[in-house]
Amino acid sequence: MQMLKNLLFILIFGLFFTAANAQVQASIGPRAGINLANWSASQEITDDFGTSPKNRVSLLFGAVAEIRFSNNIALQPEINFIQKGMKLVQEYDDPNLGTVRSKGEIIINNLEIPILIKAGTSFGSGRFDVLAGPSWAYGLNGKTKYTETINGNSESGSQDINFEDDGVTRSEFSLQFGAMFSYNLGAANLFLDARYILGFSNLVADAIGSESAKNRGIAFSVGALFPM
Repeated sequence: MQMLKNLLFILIFGLFFTAANAQVQASIGPRAGINLANWSASQEITDDFGTSPKNRVSLLFGAVAEIRFSNNIALQPEINFIQKGMKLVQEYDDPNLGTVRSKGEIIINNLEIPILIKAGTSFGSGRFDVLAGPSWAYGLNGKTKYTETINGNSESGSQDINFEDDGVTRSEFSLQFGAMFSYNLGAANLFLDARYILGFSNLVADAIGSESAKNRGIAFSVGALFPM
């Protein structure tokens, strides 16, 4: 964890130092898409849930800056709003109640700052890059939601998450890696990217023994970069 923090700080300071001492091309623009949010949970957590966490389709959007040092190397800091969490789905037959279907969701709204290194090449008006780097996220707020259906009759509800009282970790470090395809339209570079989010922070703040839940995500987004 400390290594990720150190790497994040080094990249941020390196960004400003290099930009001040080299000929760079800077671009900024918006980014929006979805995050297939999930948890990697220990056996203790899945036993408590009664089932394994599943992907939840969640929202992401934000602002991207690209600092290009050459045709092959660039740095891409971002500031994003991203929903993380997971969902639980169960269905079983109860001898007294009949068919019972239940769905639960945990949704945590985060402010996230990835600092990504991009390496790639251009071909005509197109460009392909791979990207990777550390990311820090801060939980703004969160909610749990549930729906239970018994023989066609449904009941649902929700509850806000209080990070401190509910023992949920608010601040999180992760690693993001993936690929990006972009196309130059003259005034802007349109892009499509896909990346994997590998969380390192235990979301169970008051974990006992080997209790652990860590964020996972598969994110897809589109956006545009406008040269400055």
